[in-house]
Amino acid sequence: MAGPTDHHAATVTDAWDETGALRAVRLQLAPAVAALHQRPGQVLKVKVAAGEAYFALATAPAAGGLVELLVKRGGPVGDAVTVASRPGASLQVTPPFGRGFPIEAALGRDVLLFAAGSGIAPVRSLIQALLARRDEVDRVVLFYGQRRGAEFAYRAEHLGWERRGVRVVLCPSHEDDAWPGVHGRVQEAARALDWGGARPAQATAFVCGMSPMVTDVRAALAEAGASPEHVHVNS
Repeated sequence: MAGPTDHHAATVTDAWDETGALRAVRLQLAPAVAALHQRPGQVLKVKVAAGEAYFALATAPAAGGLVELLVKRGGPVGDAVTVASRPGASLQVTPPFGRGFPIEAALGRDVLLFAAGSGIAPVRSLIQALLARRDEVDRVVLFYGQRRGAEFAYRAEHLGWERRGVRVVLCPSHEDDAWPGVHGRVQEAARALDWGGARPAQATAFVCGMSPMVTDVRAALAEAGASPEHVHVNS
């Protein structure tokens, strides 16, 4: 069976800028490789001349083998992947792997989603999976943090998520007074907005971001009565 050290050619079918720093890349995986994409939140590795790096799949498992990545510019591998990602080009990728997010843990409960930076990619895949089973979960609230308002990815999709019952709270941590919404880190916004109407003690939470953010969100949830076993970190 193919594993996370085996590389396969994946064709770039499209690529576009989500923000100035984040490039979205759509890939066509071979059927045998795509078959290992089984849970939202899984990752794969992309290999280029500059090296190799992990990228979370930004799409939920679906028939056809099309997946999307969110590539952050500013590092050797990310920059090289960005340059190489032209429609029709080929990238060397491993099959999807990792435990991903246990979507079953959300069924029948409120759902709290926390994403910071490029951590929105696996959370987007989870949102897609949740929307496919929207009648099986209760309130769904996303707290999504970036440094500034111009840096939020997937802005074109946020209204659609809202219309289907996902409350989207954008949280810039370094925005000026012109920003019309809340400011601060995601856990601060969650507290200020009373968790967006969700009930932490009756919620399943999914978290993706840098380690300090994950630690802070875990602590805030615990203070609000959430059980540790109902807090899932992307891995």
